[in-house]
Amino acid sequence: MINTTMNTFYLSAEELNDSPSRKDGIDEATEVNIRIYGCDLIQECGILLKLPQIVMASSQVLFHRFYCNKSFAKFNVKRLAASCVWVASKLEENPRKARHVINVFHRMKCRRENLPIEHLESFSKEYVQLKSDLINAERHLLKEMGFVCHVEHPHKFISNYLATLGTPPELRQEAWNLANDSLRTTLCVRFKSEVVACGVVYAAARRFQIPLSENPPWWKAFDADKSEIDEVCRVLAHLYSLPKAQYIPVCKEGGSFSATTEAWDPQPMSKEDFFSGLPTKDDPKTTVSVTWEVTRRSKDNGRDSSYS
Repeated sequence: MINTTMNTFYLSAEELNDSPSRKDGIDEATEVNIRIYGCDLIQECGILLKLPQIVMASSQVLFHRFYCNKSFAKFNVKRLAASCVWVASKLEENPRKARHVINVFHRMKCRRENLPIEHLESFSKEYVQLKSDLINAERHLLKEMGFVCHVEHPHKFISNYLATLGTPPELRQEAWNLANDSLRTTLCVRFKSEVVACGVVYAAARRFQIPLSENPPWWKAFDADKSEIDEVCRVLAHLYSLPKAQYIPVCKEGGSFSATTEAWDPQPMSKEDFFSGLPTKDDPKTTVSVTWEVTRRSKDNGRDSSYS
């Protein structure tokens, strides 16, 4: 049974320390590194696809939520990151085609691994496999979320909080940047957006040495606790002390959605070969399935559900 209440999106530090990845033998430092690496992929992909920041933010929240319940050892971080971008682009009404997401991630892979950048043919075996992986990852993601993908970001609270506190205008951009950086951590699955917003406002004020009212405590007006704000600042400080995240291959072969595509022959195949396996209208064994497919597509007004 899937619990779809908003409170199920938040976990304690103890629950995060007992994550599925830890149970599969992945230590804390490795898990943190892979989480940051996945968020870096999402951010870079969003920039290349010219997506608004809210899409990247929603993608990163979905990414963290998924790996709170699933292990990095069983679900490939690169494919799940691509799926998060694809799903979030549709959630935030800035959809991108599957072909564009696949091509961008393929180019990113070539650049990060110092491989020659080659055009990915739409009828190559590698492309067909990557598209299948993307669709399968989307199904896993939506199933794990219980099809409840609502995301509330701290950004929408920052401007109101700063206006209420009467802070200088330059504090807004700094707090906004800190809120973006916080999405690379697990703060989005530990604290509500209001608490994270208070934390980044406090951190930005400390950086610019701007005093905030403590008598009465300013955070009380925003339903936050000082200990939670201090924890947000601590996590951000730890994030900035870490080196650049690197890919660590921890996904085990044979696990759920972990089959590698390295064995695929990158040689493109012709359109004739691609369509040779499709059923024909003269085949009596496939008449029923073809009729059902035509009926389904006509009901959908000819739209492909994979948006590709």
